[in-house]
Amino acid sequence: MQDPYRTTRRQFTDNLTAAPTPNNAAPAYANLHGTLKVLLDKLLNHPAMAPNVNQTFMTPAARKSKVYFMWDFVGRTLGTINMLDPTLPRREKGEWDEAIGRAAFAAVLINDATGKLQAMCPDDLGQDPDFGDEIRSLANDLGHP
Repeated sequence: MQDPYRTTRRQFTDNLTAAPTPNNAAPAYANLHGTLKVLLDKLLNHPAMAPNVNQTFMTPAARKSKVYFMWDFVGRTLGTINMLDPTLPRREKGEWDEAIGRAAFAAVLINDATGKLQAMCPDDLGQDPDFGDEIRSLANDLGHP
């Protein structure tokens, strides 16, 4: 297990995204797992995350923004997925439903056009960083696992 006081956000992200999708994964698991990995990497490499990537995980973010919030939310969702049995046995239905719900909520938040996400997670610099088309497209894929 990585030490959050010594491991950077980049290293945490790299660790989460390096986990291969198991060969025996159910199609829904494989799809969601793959999309979350790509999305997490894109969020980490967003310009608004630049001041944060080389800080340790437990260091307060140098720049807080909706991008940072979504990086954290998507990363925790991927961490949850990584702990589930990829064959999606019935005994884990509750955990799977929670992961699906988190993924769908991430899609809603990233594609928010009302300004609610910006209001919930204001940028420390007073800016409203745009996620960009690629991140929004990946988020749309989350809404259809």
